[in-house]
Amino acid sequence: AILISFILIAPTRGSTQFSLTAIDAVKPTAADVPQGFIFGTVPAPYRKTLKDNPWMMDRAAIKRLADKIYPGGDHNQIMGVHVSIIAKKEKPLGDDIVCYVILYRDIKAAEKEIHKVNEYAGYNRERAIVLSRDNLAVFIFADDPVYFQLVQEMARTIEDRLKAL
Repeated sequence: AILISFILIAPTRGSTQFSLTAIDAVKPTAADVPQGFIFGTVPAPYRKTLKDNPWMMDRAAIKRLADKIYPGGDHNQIMGVHVSIIAKKEKPLGDDIVCYVILYRDIKAAEKEIHKVNEYAGYNRERAIVLSRDNLAVFIFADDPVYFQLVQEMARTIEDRLKAL
């Protein structure tokens, strides 16, 4: 009886593996956009890849952009990516703050890929923040360090959502 109990309990211990619905639970909303900013407009030349903003990327976009989001990004390890490009109201084609919510295929892939994201963010400490839980990562960065305080505020809100998952 003890052995059977252990087998039934064991799978529930350890890390959780999230599904695509977790992205919807943590992604930035219009209420998260700082005052004086908007979800920007994707410039025409980039609409072939980024079809909307904010947007849940399709496979083609993930394949094309994974290693552009962070060096060494492996599109094969990514299940889904939501991107939000935030721009100053007076410059809607800008990319002043960008938030990627990335769901990895599994915990093992997440550990490897999140290490890469953290390394990249470490080189951009004054502009970037990475939040992660299990196989989900949120990578927020500012085009200019002057916006880093706004990135930190967004990160606090999103971190609360991550904790609630």
